[in-house]
Amino acid sequence: MSFVEEKVQADFCTLRTSELKFVKRACDLCGSKEAEPVYSVSFLGLKFSFVRCPACSLVYQNPVLDKESLERIYETLEYWDHRHKVSAESTMLNYYSYLGEKEIRRSTAELRVKSMMGYLPEGSRVLDLGCSDGSFVRCLSGHGYRTSGIDISNAMISYGRKNYGVDIYRADFEEDWPFTEAFDAITCYATLSNIVNPSRVFANIRKHLRPGGYFFFNFGDCNRLVSRLLKSRLYLYRPTVCTIYSKKTISDYCNNQSLRILKIFNDVQVVPLLRLFGFLRIPLLMQTCELLRLEKSNLKMALLTGYTACAVRER
Repeated sequence: MSFVEEKVQADFCTLRTSELKFVKRACDLCGSKEAEPVYSVSFLGLKFSFVRCPACSLVYQNPVLDKESLERIYETLEYWDHRHKVSAESTMLNYYSYLGEKEIRRSTAELRVKSMMGYLPEGSRVLDLGCSDGSFVRCLSGHGYRTSGIDISNAMISYGRKNYGVDIYRADFEEDWPFTEAFDAITCYATLSNIVNPSRVFANIRKHLRPGGYFFFNFGDCNRLVSRLLKSRLYLYRPTVCTIYSKKTISDYCNNQSLRILKIFNDVQVVPLLRLFGFLRIPLLMQTCELLRLEKSNLKMALLTGYTACAVRER
């Protein structure tokens, strides 16, 4: 299937920056309205500002795109496919070519499933939060797990159902989820930073996990040395990133919902070179890679800007 055919099936929209709206917010973790500026970055001709709460140290976007604006971005090719929608000189909004990176995403999914297998026996019921097209749901199912997924993007849900036949649904992470039976595990990769009110999502995670169930997730940590060296070039300072964590603040969110962190370690992923250079906001290197026909080149690497973690619901 050609990429053009995939685009038609996915029903993507065109991003119009004039439709994007911002709203002021307080700290989601402690409720404080005090904030210290961290960085301001420019994307799409707009300024996005990030602040730190002096009371609890949470970093978040403020003002932040409102819910409708965020949902609109997740339906666009600008977010999912820089290569085919945006000129080479433009700054990559998020993915270089999500649909074109199937094998790379499958490799990362296998790494993640392998790290989970010591906790979960075959047949366990698993929910993937932020499933996009359901490729991780498909990988989990292939290893004998009973798996469902939810995502905010109608376009990706539609694509996943048509191409993978996976059990995935459109849902707002902060509202009620469409499930009544508790899960043995919930996974959440490359999603937590995109949530405006993580406290509501962590409450939902606890609600839908059985006692003794596991929460597997990753997060970027703005306090790590490499993150501080990258400064505003860090991949976390982007339009759809609403909340940026540290080891301390992620622990606070977990503790508030009786989720005890069992293990935390360097996040390992298979990363396309073009996406890496896009994250670092270096268009010239992206163009050089394309000229040298290195579009499919990738690296298996530990991302020293974040962590992977496993937590258990205690009660």
